[in-house]
Amino acid sequence: MYDVIIIGAGPAGMTAAIYTQRANLKTMIIEKSAPGGYMVNTYEVENYPGFGRVSGFEISEKMFNHVMELGVTYQYGDIANIVDKGAHKEIHASDGTVYETKTVVIATGTNPRKLNAPGEQKFESKGISYCAVCDGAFYKGKDVLVLGGGNSALDEAIYLTSMDVNVTIVNILDSLQADKSTVDKTKKNDKIDFLLAHEVVSFNGDDTLESVTLKNLKTDETFDKTVAGVFMFIGLVPNNQVTQGLGITNDDGYIEADGKMRTAVPGVFAIGDVIDKDLRQIVTATNDGAIVSKTISEYIETLENQ
Repeated sequence: MYDVIIIGAGPAGMTAAIYTQRANLKTMIIEKSAPGGYMVNTYEVENYPGFGRVSGFEISEKMFNHVMELGVTYQYGDIANIVDKGAHKEIHASDGTVYETKTVVIATGTNPRKLNAPGEQKFESKGISYCAVCDGAFYKGKDVLVLGGGNSALDEAIYLTSMDVNVTIVNILDSLQADKSTVDKTKKNDKIDFLLAHEVVSFNGDDTLESVTLKNLKTDETFDKTVAGVFMFIGLVPNNQVTQGLGITNDDGYIEADGKMRTAVPGVFAIGDVIDKDLRQIVTATNDGAIVSKTISEYIETLENQ
């Protein structure tokens, strides 16, 4: 029986583990991928206090090492569902393993949003990517599209040009939504072009991606653009699969949690990008992790006094 099991090892989950372990609560993290979550694939971070300019991988590694130094139990695994047993919870893994805990923290984060345009599924990993850090090296000297107009899209476009990739940014809006300094940096990069107020109609090719059909939203003109690859950064969707049956998500799929990170189910907490919040940043995720640890300590104390 654990005091707390944290599902997800992004910055929110790892921070929560650091705090709960230091509070002498028996803590386990379960993660189905690499420690760091979405952060681990971020090329460059400039707004995490005290680190200056640093890669997401480096922050992830430092956080993970901190977690392990404290003696947190770390388990790789994919969670199928959470069963509420009142004073304790059962965590059912996809391989059939069942873990028991007094409390559970859902810190499962988000995944990149998809267009669901014709050809998208066919060419995933065959020309369509959601991670410039992972796949950028394959496109050296080639032409690619970056879809999106926010900070993530522009940061990854700049990263791709550092690998001698020619980039055209395609955004459905007629402006860019990133902060001014990032927009200015992108516009000064002579390896980046722009197609604003355009949308993807389809992804085309035989075995691998060869071109993308685009539509000019101001003229309704459609045309094919030959490219070797497409990198998509058009938003995020919450990883909420483990919440099925708990009734704790809103209409958009995000978990509803209060200021103390409590959900509608006693003993079930949620933190990080998977919750309904205004700002999703590394620093706000770590903030959630610190808050939830105090709430959990108070909750477990009430259990012990019953």
